[in-house]
Amino acid sequence: MNADSDTRWLRIAGFVTLALAALVALYAWHEAGEAKRTREDVRTRADETMARIEAEARRMENAAGASE
Repeated sequence: MNADSDTRWLRIAGFVTLALAALVALYAWHEAGEAKRTREDVRTRADETMARIEAEARRMENAAGASE
């Protein structure tokens, strides 16, 4: 093999490496976004559950106060 052929293959290998690194970075970014959405969804559901529990507690307190 001559020097030009070696240089060409090194360039190709470099471009392939950069492309793979870019794909890995995009995948990591996508997964981080998914994890964030999941965390926020859990937080939202927890907030909604707490609001329902507090509303039920107020309703029970009002019912107990009305029966006295």
